[in-house]
Amino acid sequence: MEGPSLREYPRMVLHRPVELRVEKKAIKVKEAGNLSMSGLYVEGEKLPVGTAVHVTVSSSPPVDVDGVVRYATDNGHPGVGIEFTHVTEANRKRLELLIAEITRQGAPAS
Repeated sequence: MEGPSLREYPRMVLHRPVELRVEKKAIKVKEAGNLSMSGLYVEGEKLPVGTAVHVTVSSSPPVDVDGVVRYATDNGHPGVGIEFTHVTEANRKRLELLIAEITRQGAPAS
């Protein structure tokens, strides 16, 4: 049996393209793993913990935030957990609208 979630924000499955910018390199991802108000998990990518990342989530208009890799795994299924570190008020509102849209569409939380 699972206990109560200790996460501040629920995570939603994200079926949208995401772009990660690390310095001048752009990494395009067809679908991220999940999204919350505080961060994003991206499957299939390998970045070291502590890497600064600029994230663009495809939506209308796009959500642009700065973050840092807080978690990385490479046990046959690479992925990175990115904590959002700087979100403008406009992008916070876009993120809230995107999560509300995903919720209305019935995307399961992970």
